[in-house]
Amino acid sequence: MPDRDGFGPDQILEQCDVSRETIDSIIKVVDELDGWRKKINLLGPAEYEQVWRRHVLDSIQLLPLIPQDSVTVDLGSGSGFPALVLAAGLSHDDAGIVMIETVGKKCAFLRAAAKAANLPAIVRQGRVENVKDVHAACVTARAFAPLPKLLEYSEKWFDQGAYGIFPKGRRWEEELTQAKESWRFAYEVIPSISAGDGVILKISEVSRVRP
Repeated sequence: MPDRDGFGPDQILEQCDVSRETIDSIIKVVDELDGWRKKINLLGPAEYEQVWRRHVLDSIQLLPLIPQDSVTVDLGSGSGFPALVLAAGLSHDDAGIVMIETVGKKCAFLRAAAKAANLPAIVRQGRVENVKDVHAACVTARAFAPLPKLLEYSEKWFDQGAYGIFPKGRRWEEELTQAKESWRFAYEVIPSISAGDGVILKISEVSRVRP
């Protein structure tokens, strides 16, 4: 159950303000992932051996930053991080996660995991730019695209008043500088608890720089 180094559900409970029910749901997601990863390209063996520290912890730290009473849309959901982990932490009847993913087999996994853990999450198969009928208060994406592209993909939700929560690695300052060339936005830099050189960018009040 825990990672190769012993980090697992108990350590998540120690580091994060989440319930045992949330952890139990995440365990079901991780178990489902273990079965599916052997059939389709989700996580390799070495990555799965660090799934709790590298993926679950990296995802669960976003939970206090997303709305607890409305919809969050996750771009390029892939193997379910952070979307499935965040869905496990939602309890309000109006809260939910919409996962957008292009690959059919990955969509099948996401649906199976959401069903196994009884999560408030749905899957939309298709390219992000083609999904136009989802309303959301927040946008998330992990390891999906550089920040300038994320802002472009998310523009339709920003126009609805949504904000973005984007975990970024050590090149986050470079991405921020590049994004400012084409976009105006307010931002907050939040240190990551799972990556020493990583941060979480909270982006709001987004508009294009007009020539």
